[in-house]
Amino acid sequence: MSELKMDELETVNGGKVSVVTDKGYLGIEVSVFGYGFAVWATGGSICGSTITPKNPTGTPGHCTP
Repeated sequence: MSELKMDELETVNGGKVSVVTDKGYLGIEVSVFGYGFAVWATGGSICGSTITPKNPTGTPGHCTP
């Protein structure tokens, strides 16, 4: 058994882990086989959404101030 690295995840099963940072913004997206979740913080709010094959971008998301 060997460890599956993040950069190998997409090649093996179509999954991905993305981390995006910018001034005042932090976002994390995790998906495998077209399903997953996204969480991000911006402008004092925490937001999240569910990713599915029919909603691959996870929009619309729901935010909590």
